[in-house]
Amino acid sequence: ASQATEPSVLVALTRGASFAVLAGDPRQLPPTVMSAEALAAGLDVTLFERVVASGISPMLLDTQYRMHPAISAFPSAFFYGGRLKDGVVAADKPAPL
Repeated sequence: ASQATEPSVLVALTRGASFAVLAGDPRQLPPTVMSAEALAAGLDVTLFERVVASGISPMLLDTQYRMHPAISAFPSAFFYGGRLKDGVVAADKPAPL
């Protein structure tokens, strides 16, 4: 949801959903909006961003399983305030280049 534009999310929500779970990482890629008109209309702001801005706190999924711990140390420190944990040990992942 942190990369989806509001119109694309709202289409799904109009199909009768009584609640929604928005999952995404606002520290990753933003939505791709190429139209100057769409940018001027604020369509580069995601529903995820608006929900957080309204005061609803997001829940951090703090355990990562994709990277070698030596690689994940950087994003954990610089983007997540040291809160990102490794779900695997270094022996389970090939050594980084």
